[in-house]
Amino acid sequence: MHLASSTAAALATFATAAGVGIAGGPTASADNYPVRQSFGTQEQLNDSDGAVITGWTVSNLHPSNDPIPYQPHGKLWEATATVKAIKGTVTPIVADFNARAANGQDYPELGNVATAQGVNPASLPQGQQKTGKLYFDVVGPNPDNVVYNAGGRDLLVWTG
Repeated sequence: MHLASSTAAALATFATAAGVGIAGGPTASADNYPVRQSFGTQEQLNDSDGAVITGWTVSNLHPSNDPIPYQPHGKLWEATATVKAIKGTVTPIVADFNARAANGQDYPELGNVATAQGVNPASLPQGQQKTGKLYFDVVGPNPDNVVYNAGGRDLLVWTG
């Protein structure tokens, strides 16, 4: 699908204002979204001027039996995520993740539920990385993708 030039310009403006873009250019282009990769592949986000580049790797999406301080309304699912500060200091935003079913139903990451196993949202200095779990409350069809969505726009997608 090709976006009209006014829509593309609006999306590029959003990405610049939000300070988020896809690695490979100093400003974001609407044509770059979303980036789709297989689970286990690192995908990169960069801010609008390229000063901060965040690497995310998501893998192993499956039902979870982990005890966490949350009572799911459906079935608890998890994925393993690694965040790396490729350039600059990175602050992971795990609340931007969703598990997504084939029918398009999204299940937000339980970012407000602190767990020892979860991705720590503390800032990382350049070159550092950390790995943890993302948790999702699946109340409908099973998910088969994990999506990083900022401001209502899919930026990164991992598929099986």
